[in-house]
Amino acid sequence: MTATWAPFRLLEPGVRPGRGPRAITSREGIGDRLRSTAFAEMQAREAFRWAAEKFGADAPPGLREDWLRLADAEEKHMNWLLQRMAELQISLTERPVSTFLWDSFMKCQNAQHFAEFMSNAEERGRIAGERFRKEMAAVDSVTADLFGKIAEEEIEHIQLAGRYFPVLPNPPSPRIVSDN
Repeated sequence: MTATWAPFRLLEPGVRPGRGPRAITSREGIGDRLRSTAFAEMQAREAFRWAAEKFGADAPPGLREDWLRLADAEEKHMNWLLQRMAELQISLTERPVSTFLWDSFMKCQNAQHFAEFMSNAEERGRIAGERFRKEMAAVDSVTADLFGKIAEEEIEHIQLAGRYFPVLPNPPSPRIVSDN
């Protein structure tokens, strides 16, 4: 499956960002985090849809439907972030984003691997969202609260793998970590 990543501007395949995000207390740094998180949400949306199609027939009953429901939640989060960027007049294309997260999802071989891998990715995103909420609260409380709200909603996404595949209490870590 090939996803369409418009309206984001992508780095060349296999290229990692040459520089990190700017200071979280600056307008540009807030924009960097909104942009990269919005793109991560888009990649997660597409990954849930891809997994539902690719692994849905072999997944436990109900998992395919849950993945499609979570795809909708990821889209909602992405739209909140894009709306906030528009409110702040922050350019979506100012800096390119990487598809490393998406590329890592494409390496999953079955429903269980994808569920565990996604759970791990969602946990990393939740931790980052909580950190963003705390660190930018004094500078931009609206954006900080938005990151906190998304982080709270990610908890359900994280728990999904354990509901369907309870035999592995500690899912393996992904081999590729997103720079977004």
